[in-house]
Amino acid sequence: MNYDVIVVGGGPVGCAVARDIAAAGYRVLVLEEHQEIGAPVQCAGLISKRALEISRVPSTVVLNRLNGAVVYAPGENILRLEGKKVYALVIDRRAFDRSLAEQAKYAGAEMICGMRAVKFTYVPEGILVEAKNGEGESCFFSGRLLIGADGHNSAVARWLGIYQPLEKVFLYAAEVSLSEGNGRLAHIFLDRGLAPGWFGWIFPAGNDRARVGIGSPLLGTESKRESPRLLFNQLVNRYPFLFREMKVLQNTSGVIPIGFLRQAYAAHVLLVGDAAAHTKPVSGGGLYFGLRAGEDCAGTAIKALRARNFTLDFLSAYQEKWEATIGQEICCGLKHREVFLEMKNEEISLLVSFLNKPIWQKLILKYSDLDYHSWLAARLAFVPAWASHFLSGGLKNLIKK
Repeated sequence: MNYDVIVVGGGPVGCAVARDIAAAGYRVLVLEEHQEIGAPVQCAGLISKRALEISRVPSTVVLNRLNGAVVYAPGENILRLEGKKVYALVIDRRAFDRSLAEQAKYAGAEMICGMRAVKFTYVPEGILVEAKNGEGESCFFSGRLLIGADGHNSAVARWLGIYQPLEKVFLYAAEVSLSEGNGRLAHIFLDRGLAPGWFGWIFPAGNDRARVGIGSPLLGTESKRESPRLLFNQLVNRYPFLFREMKVLQNTSGVIPIGFLRQAYAAHVLLVGDAAAHTKPVSGGGLYFGLRAGEDCAGTAIKALRARNFTLDFLSAYQEKWEATIGQEICCGLKHREVFLEMKNEEISLLVSFLNKPIWQKLILKYSDLDYHSWLAARLAFVPAWASHFLSGGLKNLIKK
């Protein structure tokens, strides 16, 4: 069957892009490899208020509103940050995804679940996509434009050969029943031995439930294949006072691509979301960046369809747009991540200890932003010399609000 646009990947970013293009009057097909939208859940479900707003998903998906965080550093050093405003929302991720899928279908997009795209071929009218269902039967679809929104292991990007080597953070998490789930503060755990190169977390979801997880870029090798679950168990055992009577309701895992993709396009093809590493290097969150880049992706697609121009040169405008939208923030985050990876436990503990003063607590609460980490990083540049080491080499990339 022939379409104007084929979107590979029915996650929130893919559905948002499909929605906007279909709303402009074009025939759009979404191919999702899983049997249902929103499953399996592979995200902690923590987003900002602005991310919810641009998604156009109703606030009924919000389970809890967080007013701050407790940061646990090595050596029992704890920084408590509690403000009056809402810094983050804990959402029902499955309901969130399904709402965006319904928006796409309401706008006119067609959606097929349980259909995995396996082969892409350039043809005179655009691109021919071969997809297989659960029984291994092949179906063929053609489109003038192909959009890869198929995650960190994007088949579209691999086919193009433009998926540059990126760092990948491997996650292991769980939805749990926990008394801490009724709080309004996130719990963040920084420890090189516990979560090398990343962090652990508890995100209270209300009603005695919470999202607990941990990650590390060092996982996934042959010698440490079981490490994600091992680190999760170590986190629980390290802080027994937080995990008393915890019951695991559902386990999840995921992979976050970290990096800057220099070319997220090709003739007749655009990449978006995790497929283009549209994630925050410091926290790994990808919904806001993906949705913002998705707006640029849909806008470029509509212009290409109107102009009937799908050349490499014409679609390069998409790269320029998303770089202007979120590129500088990604670059800033990558620079800070480089320094964070070099820090030892002693330096992390010293940093947290220094910031555990009223003047710094007030500054952090004032400038902390779930989507724009650089706003706070710019202010922390004024911490004495030892903390400036945390920011060394990255000041030129800071974004100042």
